[in-house]
Amino acid sequence: MGISSVEILILAGAAAFITAFALGIILISLMCRLSWRWGAIDKPDGSLKCHVRPTPTLGGAPLFGAILAGMGILAFLNYSLSAAALGDGSGFLSWLPLAVSGLIILSMGVRDDLRHVKPRTKFFFQMMAGLVLIGSGLIIGRFGFFGLFEVSLGILAVPFTLFWLVGSCNAFNFIDGMDGLASGIGMALALVLAAFGFINGAYAPAVVSLAVAGGLLALLLFNFKPALIFLGDSGSQLVGLLLGALVIETTTKNGVFDLPSAGIILSIPVLDALLSILRRYSRSESPACGDHQHVHHHLRRYGMSVRQVSLTLMATALVCGAVALGCRIAEGYWVAAGGVILVGLEIFMGVRLGCLEPEKLWQRMQRRHPGQPVGEGPGSCVSKAAELAVIWERMKPLFEQMQLDRAILTLEGISENGRQRYHTFKWARSDALTSASIAGTMPPSNRWTKRFLLGPDQSQIATLRLEAIEKASRAGESLLHDEQRIARLLKQISDNIRTTTRKGVSLTGAAASLGITGPGPLTETAADPIEELIDAG
Repeated sequence: MGISSVEILILAGAAAFITAFALGIILISLMCRLSWRWGAIDKPDGSLKCHVRPTPTLGGAPLFGAILAGMGILAFLNYSLSAAALGDGSGFLSWLPLAVSGLIILSMGVRDDLRHVKPRTKFFFQMMAGLVLIGSGLIIGRFGFFGLFEVSLGILAVPFTLFWLVGSCNAFNFIDGMDGLASGIGMALALVLAAFGFINGAYAPAVVSLAVAGGLLALLLFNFKPALIFLGDSGSQLVGLLLGALVIETTTKNGVFDLPSAGIILSIPVLDALLSILRRYSRSESPACGDHQHVHHHLRRYGMSVRQVSLTLMATALVCGAVALGCRIAEGYWVAAGGVILVGLEIFMGVRLGCLEPEKLWQRMQRRHPGQPVGEGPGSCVSKAAELAVIWERMKPLFEQMQLDRAILTLEGISENGRQRYHTFKWARSDALTSASIAGTMPPSNRWTKRFLLGPDQSQIATLRLEAIEKASRAGESLLHDEQRIARLLKQISDNIRTTTRKGVSLTGAAASLGITGPGPLTETAADPIEELIDAG
């Protein structure tokens, strides 16, 4: 007596989920240990990185391994049971492009987790991963709108599909800002996509969705507050790419992509990313400039705990998935109206929470400063460079007093053509020390890096790196490891920058706010508050 098609589907789905979950537990546990040995640790910086303790950040690698194992169940059942019920896409080679594209994203993300990768480089790798999937035949050629009409994309099919995949990849990277958030939302959406796949007859994509859900559940056990490991860029972008591709596979029926249902499924990460891009555009900032104005940040300001925020958005993702299923099953004008109202309500709530200020956006669109290049408006990232240059010059004697050997300050901003640009200020005790540091001879324990926010709205990012070689004075070494005192130093810098921005003072005013009256070393007035950091204790 043979196995029925229904039994094969149940077996495949359960096996994929359990395999990914079990292997995920093992691999993630191993990665937690290896990350400490390799130094792949994300340290809190008091600004964008507000976690309490240093945490391993390579969660994407074990997650990918667990998902691949779950996907392997398809190939095993296809050849061992002749599982025609799973469809033509159940063979290993059918899912090889998804694995290759995932590996491309993972390799770039791991490098970004270990060493910063520029946004344009990330975008290039995302495009490569998307083109691999498109080359394998994953293309949105036609899409429907609540069963009311269909649109053929024609020559726009490839760019639209690429935009969808890259957009999904970045949307999950944007929303990965809290313990358990991206992994929890990803798991919820993967379960929704599995249901979609079984309803639409896309059984193989449904089984892969269950493998993704199993891997994310394993990660969630380690990633929920207090997190033992982070998704990192490697994990968040990987999840975004996989779900973006699976949305196309599971919501497409008879060659028609169900755009409204797909949009509602991904509405939480997509709308958060959209509001973030518009918010940064309204401030003449690069979309890559991080901030604390996402939906989850505003929910925290309303008194919710990290766990409450993560669970709330996970539940909302499931509700959106249920609505999307309803839109797929019952089509028509009333369903279309309900879907539009839901998306409109999500946007309204995002604006009400403070994720976007429509007035600023309108002013930016009206170009009230038509002669002003993009990215150089009041309060922009680039406009801080001039003030920081003045402050940096006056800080050089301070580095001498701290008996450091090297200091680097980097300000993230955008150029006139809207591309990412970094302003870097460097100081070194000697050229030899600079070369030694660049060559990598300086022990990691003698390097200290902190990212902090500037501007009246705390939206611009600066990174300060301090280094002291082992034979340096113990005074400099002890200060280098005293994070409390250095944090106070950074607050001094940030407060002075914020003061100059609010008052709109000139460069001279920026210097005066620090008690600086001219060239040369720090005056007594300027040095007092900072020297206290050195002499304390």
